Amino acid sequence: MSTRIPPLLASLACAAFVAATAPAHAQVRLQCESRNHQYQFCSTSMGITSARLVRQTSGAACVEGASWGWDRRGVWVTRGCAGVFEVGDFRPSPVPPIQPGGDIMNCASRDFQHNFCATDARILSASIVRQISRASCVLGRNWGWRGNGIWVSEGCEADFRIRTEFRPQPPAPGPGVTICESHEYRYNFCPTGPVRSVQLVEQRSQAPCIQGRTWGWRHDGIWVDNGCEALFRVRSR
Repeated sequence: MSTRIPPLLASLACAAFVAATAPAHAQVRLQCESRNHQYQFCSTSMGITSARLVRQTSGAACVEGASWGWDRRGVWVTRGCAGVFEVGDFRPSPVPPIQPGGDIMNCASRDFQHNFCATDARILSASIVRQISRASCVLGRNWGWRGNGIWVSEGCEADFRIRTEFRPQPPAPGPGVTICESHEYRYNFCPTGPVRSVQLVEQRSQAPCIQGRTWGWRHDGIWVDNGCEALFRVRSR
């Protein structure tokens, strides 16, 4: 004896089945484990837009941002964290190549580490189009740009709009010319050997290079600070 299913219930059941099996925006569970308290990255076949811990399977605590996290490629764990994670999948649209004049590029600080995303085009300006990470992206603190790319740190990930001009790879500095760069707006000293005088030849950073304030020299080298990057001509003693 067969039982007829009312048309409305049949339609609802079909819709539920399609929603459950649809590849776009599907919720998928992923198991990831930090063995011997080491960093481990568990990738997915598709990009993800969200992740949450469903069940912790380790004795070590799983704390988002400290012992686990995620980016578009998957979930990472460290410090002994192990668990089952629910991730939201989607098929990302292809990213077009960067063209001179301006385009969008992604740069991500994975596991809260410093990362530099280089480009062959010289960057004239950069701004955030869309922040992807939960960690805030603050210019000068955990992201910034130089003439040849964007740097991020402290978990910042974002899509950046960059205005560029194409340039071939610059030749290596000639005799008596050196590059000195303030990474992440921090003080940096570039030893050069005995110095008699120094001249700034070309500023390559967005941040200004002002002698006595963001760059200078002493008897054995050049110092830079506050994001200054430049090409210097050094006269030896």
